[in-house]
Amino acid sequence: MFVCFATAGLLAGCVPGTSGAGSSNTAGKDAVVTDPADMGKVTLNVLDTFSGGTDNAWMTSVVNAFEKKYPNITIKRTSMAWGDAMAALPLKLKSSNPPDIVPPNNGWQSMGTLVRGGLLLNLDNYADAYGWKKSFPQSILSEHEFSTDGKQMGTGSVFGTPVARASLIEVYYNRSLLKQLGAKVPTTYAEFQAALDKAKSAGITPITLGNADQNGVTQPLFSLTNAFGDQSKISDFIYSQGDVSIDQTGFPKAVSTFKQWSDKGYLTKDYAGLPSADAAQSFVNGKGLFHFDYSGSLPLKTGQSKGFGSFVLPREDGGKPVATASAAANLSISSKTKHADAAAAFLNFAASEKAAQLAVEHQTMPLLHTSVKATGTDPLLADDVAIAQKISADGTSVPYMDWTTPTLYNTINTTMQNMLAGKSSEKAVVTAADRDASAYVKTLGK
Repeated sequence: MFVCFATAGLLAGCVPGTSGAGSSNTAGKDAVVTDPADMGKVTLNVLDTFSGGTDNAWMTSVVNAFEKKYPNITIKRTSMAWGDAMAALPLKLKSSNPPDIVPPNNGWQSMGTLVRGGLLLNLDNYADAYGWKKSFPQSILSEHEFSTDGKQMGTGSVFGTPVARASLIEVYYNRSLLKQLGAKVPTTYAEFQAALDKAKSAGITPITLGNADQNGVTQPLFSLTNAFGDQSKISDFIYSQGDVSIDQTGFPKAVSTFKQWSDKGYLTKDYAGLPSADAAQSFVNGKGLFHFDYSGSLPLKTGQSKGFGSFVLPREDGGKPVATASAAANLSISSKTKHADAAAAFLNFAASEKAAQLAVEHQTMPLLHTSVKATGTDPLLADDVAIAQKISADGTSVPYMDWTTPTLYNTINTTMQNMLAGKSSEKAVVTAADRDASAYVKTLGK
């Protein structure tokens, strides 16, 4: 996910008895038990963000399946809206009786600062015991790794695990409009660009977009970055590994291309004043050819999905498509938990093939398990499952660029808005983003 919240308070103190970066909060090798039958009766308190609809139905099914398989372990869930949970996590984890399992967001906005505060358990021994470092694609595993001194993201120890559901930025398309234009689903960047031109010439909005809430620009912008930039350079920039500047990621060309799209009228008219939710609804209502958004985010009614499909924006160089992707949620264990073994067993189950299959049964995109197949006849779900399988198999995902710093999301949105309004230049956007990243790296003491 991409939403940023102020988390400065997380840096202020550490859990008593910890080193401040969680290095001493590691389950000892002798303490690791992976057979739930040997754990006795346990009740786990789980905080999650699956608070309604399909999300809640999926999580409920996972819990039910886990408890059926391991009847000695009881799960007590507390569900909160995503933003509320992110804001509440620091105080909940610092309390005398925190949840055993929590859902921090990736990046420095949440997970990174919780690690630096000593509030999350180092899961290295469980990663070894369950084989997570081999079973998770490295591009996904890296999103949960931090150095034990709290200065490096994307490498080091494991402080969380993905659930077996994906969340990625994809391009939705209207099947009937694409057919009307005599075009096919783009498999090259040139074909995508040609489809934009055809739609514009035919009086069809090429890309529906709304950015009144500053929540619509980053999806196409990050997709363009992935189309132009090298996967390793993008990841290294986000993780601050090596001396990679934002100039080397494809971001500058993405900003320039976005500006060209706006200037050519490829975007929804008056998109700056249109809420992103309204733009998504407009797309569903047949008012545009393409729409960049997160998987599973279209406001579809029963039966509508058959009119739409999805794909990852092709790379300009013809290489394997790269997607900005993560798990739909991440689970970590409180450093204060008294039930680390049971909590780790649940994390392992939530990332299992069974959990991925339950995702598909609830019409959502799975993650981690390429053997899971789409069920039923929903063509949009079939597209989503195929995307998830390919991204997992190829390891072609990159983190969300705004994870780089706690403030980069706001910096990108503000400067993009100014540029698109004619108040600043493309270079100003790139420079501001690079300065934001450089300044934050300095605070880490690297």
